[in-house]
Amino acid sequence: MMKQVGTILNIILLIAVAVLFYLHFSSDKKANVVAENNTDEPTVVSEDSLTKFMNLDSAISAKPIKIAYVNNDSLNKNLDMLRDVEDRIAKKEKQLQGNIESKKNSYERNYKNKIQDFESKKRKYTIKAPTLTDAQLESEQKKLMEIQQEIMQMEQTLQQKMYQFSQQQEQEYMIMKSEEMNNYYLKVQSFCKSFAKTLGFDFILIYQNGGSILYSNPDYDVSNYVVDAINKEYAQNKSTTVSE
Repeated sequence: MMKQVGTILNIILLIAVAVLFYLHFSSDKKANVVAENNTDEPTVVSEDSLTKFMNLDSAISAKPIKIAYVNNDSLNKNLDMLRDVEDRIAKKEKQLQGNIESKKNSYERNYKNKIQDFESKKRKYTIKAPTLTDAQLESEQKKLMEIQQEIMQMEQTLQQKMYQFSQQQEQEYMIMKSEEMNNYYLKVQSFCKSFAKTLGFDFILIYQNGGSILYSNPDYDVSNYVVDAINKEYAQNKSTTVSE
Protein backbone atom coordinates (compact mmCIF):
# COMPACT_ATOMS: atom_id res chain seq x y z
CA MET A 1 0.00 0.00 0.00
CA MET A 2 2.76 2.43 0.98
CA LYS A 3 4.63 1.48 -2.19
CA GLN A 4 1.65 2.41 -4.35
CA VAL A 5 1.28 5.79 -2.58
CA GLY A 6 4.95 6.53 -3.23
CA THR A 7 4.57 5.69 -6.88
CA ILE A 8 1.56 8.02 -7.20
CA LEU A 9 3.45 10.88 -5.52
CA ASN A 10 6.38 10.45 -7.93
CA ILE A 11 4.03 10.59 -10.86
CA ILE A 12 2.41 13.81 -9.50
CA LEU A 13 5.84 15.40 -8.98
CA LEU A 14 6.89 14.57 -12.54
CA ILE A 15 3.69 16.10 -13.88
CA ALA A 16 4.27 19.27 -11.76
CA VAL A 17 7.87 19.62 -13.01
CA ALA A 18 6.70 19.19 -16.60
CA VAL A 19 4.03 21.91 -16.15
CA LEU A 20 6.56 24.34 -14.62
CA PHE A 21 9.03 23.58 -17.39
CA TYR A 22 6.37 24.33 -20.03
CA LEU A 23 5.25 27.54 -18.32
CA HIS A 24 8.81 28.80 -18.00
CA PHE A 25 9.74 28.42 -21.66
CA SER A 26 6.30 29.53 -22.85
CA SER A 27 6.60 32.86 -20.94
CA ASP A 28 10.10 33.48 -22.40
CA LYS A 29 8.78 32.92 -25.91
CA LYS A 30 5.88 35.36 -25.38
CA ALA A 31 8.26 37.97 -24.03
CA ASN A 32 10.43 37.61 -27.12
CA VAL A 33 7.41 37.93 -29.39
CA VAL A 34 6.28 41.11 -27.59
CA ALA A 35 9.78 42.53 -27.78
CA GLU A 36 9.94 41.78 -31.52
CA ASN A 37 6.52 43.32 -32.15
CA ASN A 38 7.47 46.50 -30.31
CA THR A 39 10.43 47.21 -32.63
CA ASP A 40 8.09 48.38 -35.42
CA GLU A 41 6.35 51.00 -33.30
CA PRO A 42 7.47 54.67 -33.58
CA THR A 43 9.88 55.97 -31.00
CA VAL A 44 8.37 58.45 -28.58
CA VAL A 45 10.38 61.68 -28.66
CA SER A 46 10.88 63.23 -25.28
CA GLU A 47 10.16 66.95 -24.81
CA ASP A 48 13.25 69.10 -25.32
CA SER A 49 14.23 72.36 -23.62
CA LEU A 50 12.60 74.51 -26.30
CA THR A 51 9.23 72.91 -26.95
CA LYS A 52 8.28 72.89 -23.26
CA PHE A 53 8.20 76.70 -23.41
CA MET A 54 6.08 76.88 -26.56
CA ASN A 55 2.48 77.96 -26.22
CA LEU A 56 1.13 75.85 -29.10
CA ASP A 57 -2.45 75.77 -30.37
CA SER A 58 -4.38 74.11 -33.16
CA ALA A 59 -3.35 76.82 -35.68
CA ILE A 60 0.29 75.72 -35.52
CA SER A 61 0.65 72.90 -38.02
CA ALA A 62 2.16 72.17 -41.41
CA LYS A 63 -0.16 73.37 -44.18
CA PRO A 64 -0.22 73.12 -47.97
CA ILE A 65 0.85 76.40 -49.57
CA LYS A 66 0.00 78.16 -52.86
CA ILE A 67 2.96 79.81 -54.59
CA ALA A 68 3.34 82.02 -57.64
CA TYR A 69 6.27 84.06 -58.91
CA VAL A 70 7.11 87.04 -61.09
CA ASN A 71 10.16 87.25 -63.32
CA ASN A 72 12.38 90.19 -62.38
CA ASP A 73 13.51 90.64 -66.00
CA SER A 74 9.89 91.05 -67.02
CA LEU A 75 9.39 93.77 -64.40
CA ASN A 76 12.55 95.60 -65.48
CA LYS A 77 11.62 95.54 -69.17
CA ASN A 78 7.89 96.20 -69.05
CA LEU A 79 6.91 98.29 -66.03
CA ASP A 80 6.13 101.90 -67.00
CA MET A 81 6.56 102.95 -63.39
CA LEU A 82 10.17 101.80 -63.43
CA ARG A 83 10.83 103.74 -66.65
CA ASP A 84 9.75 106.96 -64.91
CA VAL A 85 11.83 106.12 -61.85
CA GLU A 86 14.90 105.56 -64.02
CA ASP A 87 14.24 108.81 -65.91
CA ARG A 88 14.07 110.80 -62.66
CA ILE A 89 17.28 109.17 -61.43
CA ALA A 90 19.07 109.93 -64.72
CA LYS A 91 17.80 113.53 -64.63
CA LYS A 92 19.08 113.96 -61.08
CA GLU A 93 22.44 112.47 -62.01
CA LYS A 94 22.75 114.87 -64.96
CA GLN A 95 21.81 117.82 -62.75
CA LEU A 96 24.40 116.96 -60.11
CA GLN A 97 27.08 116.40 -62.74
CA GLY A 98 26.23 119.84 -64.10
CA ASN A 99 26.59 121.30 -60.60
CA ILE A 100 30.03 119.72 -60.24
CA GLU A 101 31.15 120.95 -63.65
CA SER A 102 29.87 124.46 -62.93
CA LYS A 103 31.65 124.59 -59.57
CA LYS A 104 34.83 123.28 -61.13
CA ASN A 105 34.73 125.96 -63.86
CA SER A 106 34.17 128.65 -61.23
CA TYR A 107 37.16 127.47 -59.21
CA GLU A 108 39.34 127.29 -62.33
CA ARG A 109 38.38 130.82 -63.40
CA ASN A 110 39.33 132.21 -60.00
CA TYR A 111 42.61 130.31 -60.11
CA LYS A 112 43.46 131.48 -63.64
CA ASN A 113 42.59 135.09 -62.75
CA LYS A 114 44.97 134.90 -59.83
CA ILE A 115 47.75 133.56 -62.05
CA GLN A 116 47.10 136.26 -64.68
CA ASP A 117 47.26 138.90 -61.97
CA PHE A 118 50.62 137.51 -60.85
CA GLU A 119 52.00 137.42 -64.40
CA SER A 120 50.84 141.00 -65.03
CA LYS A 121 52.52 142.32 -61.89
CA LYS A 122 55.64 140.32 -62.66
CA ARG A 123 55.89 141.92 -66.12
CA LYS A 124 55.43 145.38 -64.67
CA TYR A 125 58.10 144.66 -62.10
CA THR A 126 60.51 143.51 -64.83
CA ILE A 127 59.94 146.71 -66.82
CA LYS A 128 60.30 149.03 -63.81
CA ALA A 129 63.12 147.12 -62.12
CA PRO A 130 66.01 149.18 -63.65
CA THR A 131 64.49 152.41 -62.32
CA LEU A 132 63.67 151.15 -58.83
CA THR A 133 65.76 151.59 -55.73
CA ASP A 134 66.93 148.62 -53.71
CA ALA A 135 64.18 149.20 -51.17
CA GLN A 136 61.55 149.37 -53.93
CA LEU A 137 62.94 146.24 -55.59
CA GLU A 138 62.77 144.37 -52.30
CA SER A 139 59.19 145.57 -51.70
CA GLU A 140 58.05 144.53 -55.19
CA GLN A 141 59.74 141.14 -54.94
CA LYS A 142 58.04 140.58 -51.58
CA LYS A 143 54.62 141.35 -53.13
CA LEU A 144 55.27 138.96 -56.00
CA MET A 145 56.35 136.21 -53.59
CA GLU A 146 53.21 136.70 -51.50
CA ILE A 147 51.02 136.40 -54.60
CA GLN A 148 52.90 133.26 -55.66
CA GLN A 149 52.40 131.66 -52.23
CA GLU A 150 48.74 132.65 -52.34
CA ILE A 151 48.41 130.91 -55.71
CA MET A 152 49.96 127.72 -54.33
CA GLN A 153 47.69 127.81 -51.29
CA MET A 154 44.72 128.55 -53.50
CA GLU A 155 45.44 125.51 -55.66
CA GLN A 156 45.44 123.17 -52.64
CA THR A 157 42.31 124.78 -51.20
CA LEU A 158 40.40 124.55 -54.48
CA GLN A 159 41.28 120.86 -54.87
CA GLN A 160 40.01 120.15 -51.36
CA LYS A 161 36.83 122.17 -51.87
CA MET A 162 36.21 120.48 -55.20
CA TYR A 163 36.59 117.05 -53.65
CA GLN A 164 34.20 117.91 -50.80
CA PHE A 165 31.63 119.36 -53.19
CA SER A 166 31.81 116.29 -55.44
CA GLN A 167 31.35 113.99 -52.45
CA GLN A 168 28.36 116.00 -51.31
CA GLN A 169 26.75 115.81 -54.75
CA GLU A 170 27.42 112.09 -55.03
CA GLN A 171 25.88 111.46 -51.60
CA GLU A 172 22.80 113.47 -52.57
CA TYR A 173 22.47 111.39 -55.73
CA MET A 174 22.81 108.06 -53.86
CA ILE A 175 20.16 109.10 -51.29
CA MET A 176 17.77 110.17 -54.03
CA LYS A 177 18.34 106.96 -56.02
CA SER A 178 17.87 104.79 -52.93
CA GLU A 179 14.59 106.54 -52.05
CA GLU A 180 13.25 106.24 -55.59
CA MET A 181 14.08 102.53 -55.89
CA ASN A 182 12.77 101.79 -52.39
CA ASN A 183 9.45 103.47 -53.20
CA TYR A 184 9.27 101.50 -56.44
CA TYR A 185 9.81 98.14 -54.73
CA LEU A 186 7.30 99.02 -51.99
CA LYS A 187 4.64 99.77 -54.62
CA VAL A 188 5.33 96.48 -56.44
CA GLN A 189 5.29 94.63 -53.13
CA SER A 190 2.01 96.29 -52.11
CA PHE A 191 0.35 95.30 -55.39
CA CYS A 192 1.59 91.71 -55.17
CA LYS A 193 0.20 91.52 -51.64
CA SER A 194 -3.23 92.61 -52.90
CA PHE A 195 -2.89 90.24 -55.88
CA ALA A 196 -2.08 87.31 -53.57
CA LYS A 197 -4.99 88.00 -51.21
CA THR A 198 -7.44 88.28 -54.10
CA LEU A 199 -6.37 85.01 -55.76
CA GLY A 200 -5.53 83.07 -52.60
CA PHE A 201 -1.75 82.81 -52.92
CA ASP A 202 0.36 82.37 -49.79
CA PHE A 203 3.63 83.46 -51.41
CA ILE A 204 4.58 85.46 -54.51
CA LEU A 205 8.30 85.09 -55.14
CA ILE A 206 10.56 87.02 -57.45
CA TYR A 207 12.67 85.00 -59.88
CA GLN A 208 15.86 86.26 -61.46
CA ASN A 209 18.86 84.66 -63.12
CA GLY A 210 21.62 84.02 -60.64
CA GLY A 211 19.19 84.23 -57.72
CA SER A 212 18.47 81.68 -55.00
CA ILE A 213 15.73 79.93 -57.04
CA LEU A 214 17.44 77.51 -59.41
CA TYR A 215 14.30 76.41 -61.25
CA SER A 216 10.70 77.60 -61.48
CA ASN A 217 7.76 75.95 -63.18
CA PRO A 218 6.36 78.34 -65.86
CA ASP A 219 2.84 77.32 -64.83
CA TYR A 220 3.30 79.41 -61.68
CA ASP A 221 4.58 82.50 -63.53
CA VAL A 222 2.15 85.42 -63.05
CA SER A 223 4.48 88.10 -64.45
CA ASN A 224 2.20 89.11 -67.33
CA TYR A 225 -0.80 89.60 -65.05
CA VAL A 226 1.19 91.61 -62.54
CA VAL A 227 2.86 93.83 -65.15
CA ASP A 228 -0.39 94.49 -66.99
CA ALA A 229 -2.32 95.37 -63.83
CA ILE A 230 0.44 97.58 -62.38
CA ASN A 231 0.81 99.48 -65.66
CA LYS A 232 -2.93 100.12 -65.86
CA GLU A 233 -3.14 101.26 -62.24
CA TYR A 234 -0.05 103.44 -62.61
CA ALA A 235 -1.36 105.06 -65.79
CA GLN A 236 -4.67 105.85 -64.09
CA ASN A 237 -3.01 107.35 -61.01
CA LYS A 238 -0.55 109.28 -63.18
CA SER A 239 -3.30 110.82 -65.30
CA THR A 240 -5.21 111.79 -62.16
CA THR A 241 -2.13 113.48 -60.71
CA VAL A 242 -1.45 115.41 -63.94
CA SER A 243 -5.07 116.63 -64.22
CA GLU A 244 -4.94 117.96 -60.67
